[in-house]
Formats: sequence, structure tokens, C-alpha cells
Amino acid sequence: MGHVTLIRHGQASVQGATYDALSPLGHEQARQLGLYWADRGVTFDTVLVGPRQRHAQTLAHVEAVYRERGLYWPHAQLVADLDEHHGLTVLKRAAGIQETGDALLSGDESRDAAIKRLFGRFREIMHEWASGGFAAPDIEPWHAFRARAIAVVDHLCADAGRSVAFTSGGLVSAVVGAVLGLDDHRVIHLSAEIHNTALTELRHRPGEVGLVNFNTVPHLREPHLITRV
Repeated sequence: MGHVTLIRHGQASVQGATYDALSPLGHEQARQLGLYWADRGVTFDTVLVGPRQRHAQTLAHVEAVYRERGLYWPHAQLVADLDEHHGLTVLKRAAGIQETGDALLSGDESRDAAIKRLFGRFREIMHEWASGGFAAPDIEPWHAFRARAIAVVDHLCADAGRSVAFTSGGLVSAVVGAVLGLDDHRVIHLSAEIHNTALTELRHRPGEVGLVNFNTVPHLREPHLITRV
């Protein structure tokens, strides 16, 4: 029987030159995850990482803790299908935000104001996208994203042993949706609830995949470390 742990990246930089980088708090969340696992002697046979910088940075903190402790950490395999959906691009276009690279907001806007403005209509906009709205050549359709999540489940469960994958919250929710047979509505609502660096665990054997844990943060012991955006 195999075991898969999915990790959402640490908090990203909502206010910064690029969203695709951990915030100072995100760096601390990722290190706390590494410390938690190292203290308990957690080991993995396989490590997978998505293509975003925030995925790699979260992984790097965990790996650094293991190296500091003299513990074994497998070489990570880059898996493009672990990428997030294009929901952030959809949100920005729906909000009428001028897109300049990966920056999310102007430097004179507070983080709280940005979160309220961008994510206040998150579910509404995501449902419109899932229904076929916001079609554009540079946006992966929602149905294609969900198909990609099914392929990710097959990839993750191809081998026995213990594996960990560093990815994003939308992909985690879509994987859970694939395993549990959830509709778009439920997957979208799950994606809004996943904490930064949260653990979601699957157990699998040939012909069967089950959900063990969803969205747990045992490594984040201080309330200020627990974030969703």
C-alpha cells in the first residue's frame, strides 16, 4: 500500500513584485513544516515538486532542515502537472486589474485591501469560469484542469511507498475531488479553505485510492502562522 502527502505552498507574496514567491511568513511556515517532520523522523521515498517558484521555495526550506540534521532527503522530481490552475489570472481579469508580469497589486495598496478586493468574489468568479466563462488562449479551461488533476492522481499512485508532492491549493482540492468524485461546486469551495503548507494525505493500492487527512497543519502551532491567502 502506498501513501501520498500533498503540500500546499507557504503564503505567497500578495504585495510584492511577483506573487510567485513566498512572503516572510510563508518562509517561516515552510521551515516549521521541515522541523515538524525532522523532529518525528518522517521519511519519504519520492519527492515531487510543481513548476512554480513558491512550490520550490517551500520544498527548499524542508530540505534545508533535513540537511542541517544530517537526515536523508530524496532528490526532487519536477512534475509540470502539479502546477496551479489559472484562477489567479481569471480573478485579475474579472477585477479589471492591469496585468504587469506576475505582480498582483500596486505598492500603495495594503495587503488586507488587496485580499478583500481580489478574493471577495472568489467563489462567484470561479463558478463562472467553471461554467465556461473567461475563455482565452492563455487560460487553461477549468475542465482541462480537472482532467489534469485526474492524471496527477494516477501519477502519484503509480508506485508503492511514501511520496510527497509540493503544489498549490487548487490542485490539492481538484485531486481530492477526483478521489472523492466531487462536483465543480464542491471542489471550488474546498480550494478556498486550504491553509498554507497544509497536509492532505492519500492512501492507495491497485484499483483503490482513499483520502486519509485533508488540510491539516499540526506544524503551525502559533495562530498567526495559520493562513489561507
